[in-house]
Amino acid sequence: MTVTADRIYINGDIKTMDGSSAVTPTAMASKDGRFVAVGSDAEITVLAGPDAEIVDLDGAVVVPGFIETHLHPMMWGLMLGDVEATTGACPTIDAVVAALAARAETTPPGEAIQAWGFDDSLVAEDRGLTTADLDRASTQHPILVRHLSAHGIYVNSLALEMAGITQATVDPEGGVIVRDADGTPTGELCEIPAMSLVHNLAPAMDPGDSKLALLRAQDVMASVGVTSFHDMYVTSEMYDAYRELDDEGELRLRARLYLGHGVHDQLGELADSTSHVAVGGVKLISDGSIQLHTAALSEPYHDLGGCHCGGMAIPSGALDALVSEHHGAGRQVAIHTNGDQAIDHALDAIALAKAAYPDIDIAHRLEHVQTLREDQIRRMVEVGVVASIFVNHVYYWGDRHRDRFLGPGRGERISPVASVVAAGLPYGLHCDCPVTPVNPLFTMNTAVHRLTREGHVLGAQQRVSTHDALSGYTHAAARITGEEVDKGRIAVGLLADFVVLDGDPLVDDTVDLAALRVLRTVVGGETIFTV
Repeated sequence: MTVTADRIYINGDIKTMDGSSAVTPTAMASKDGRFVAVGSDAEITVLAGPDAEIVDLDGAVVVPGFIETHLHPMMWGLMLGDVEATTGACPTIDAVVAALAARAETTPPGEAIQAWGFDDSLVAEDRGLTTADLDRASTQHPILVRHLSAHGIYVNSLALEMAGITQATVDPEGGVIVRDADGTPTGELCEIPAMSLVHNLAPAMDPGDSKLALLRAQDVMASVGVTSFHDMYVTSEMYDAYRELDDEGELRLRARLYLGHGVHDQLGELADSTSHVAVGGVKLISDGSIQLHTAALSEPYHDLGGCHCGGMAIPSGALDALVSEHHGAGRQVAIHTNGDQAIDHALDAIALAKAAYPDIDIAHRLEHVQTLREDQIRRMVEVGVVASIFVNHVYYWGDRHRDRFLGPGRGERISPVASVVAAGLPYGLHCDCPVTPVNPLFTMNTAVHRLTREGHVLGAQQRVSTHDALSGYTHAAARITGEEVDKGRIAVGLLADFVVLDGDPLVDDTVDLAALRVLRTVVGGETIFTV
């Protein structure tokens, strides 16, 4: 029986990422959300059903839809309503204080003021915020300013008082209350256990606001070609918001959710996956941020020396137990690992879990892997672990990693994508938005050229081809969750998710991928964004 299609796309330059055809297709057809044919214009146009939509691509380039494998879209959408404290908006601490003070003027006394995006390593004064700084903005409101890494928060004196944090307060396990020379808290709290001491000062998450936040983020993601994304820390309230949006037909991108530890128990039996919402597994945060000196390294920080190697947010023994619990339950575990010591502990935990449950075959994930060593790459291949690589660190913090935090040797080879590709390790690339903006073409470009913010090439030996960079958002990205039978290529039977571009990302390895423009984003054959 001849296949009929409900949508036909012709006159394109289609990069299938399939590798099965020596001739570049110019047309493709979809029906009921999946590709039913890929070939020449003549081969495809005859498949049009009586009511088929026929789209002339006018010679534009088509690639598989982008899979963003690590970001926090609902969190990002919620934060957009708070004060922006990024260096772009507030290049100095005085500017941060002024922005907070302006918000205080329109905020009732006693109500929290929140800000996001502050980076002590990028602000002009090159230091963190203190209670003295934030008290200049207001002493009538608790103030909470989130570090861009999401691994730290700065608060004013009133917030410390309301949270009961004093000189006598003991650091929670896995967290740090930063103190001055006499032990007085400075207002900086690092890592979730310490940050949680002030979380109850902020308003509780409102379900309606959460849904609106995700819709705001969804619009931006669609505009840059994202068709699927992995939300890498989801609470029970966030899960409910995803389900409601899906039920209401408002969720147009495909969401893969990684729940925080304990959320499975809160939710009980999960609803069945749909075409747009699926639970991928569990997120564990084993260490911190290199920029805050809280990532767990095997050798001291370059700028601190001595024995300052950071530390584990989850001690190794506890991590072993958590990974074993979730592996035994058949859940993929995604472990935040910035430092190489954290990577070692995570691999140990995964190996132990697999030995305890040898009949359960799951490829667990390591997230970020900034300081991944060559021996660890080999071990990941041996143990059957996959990687989602935060390569945007090269551009945003590469200069500081090389010159300050890690030193030239370790700093030059952060986010070693070329080594991962050469080893045959399944991988994806990611932006970790809101830590860095979501823009897959920019992230791919960073993997290809490894240019830093100051214009230097960081670790030329770790540059990859445009094909490998594009694969990190398409075919290779689909592999890290076992979804390559549905996503990541333009081929018969796969989901009709694709992106139309105004130029060829694979023309050669000198191309500026970040300069390309998304013209159309399609999910399941439905256009969800067009210029």
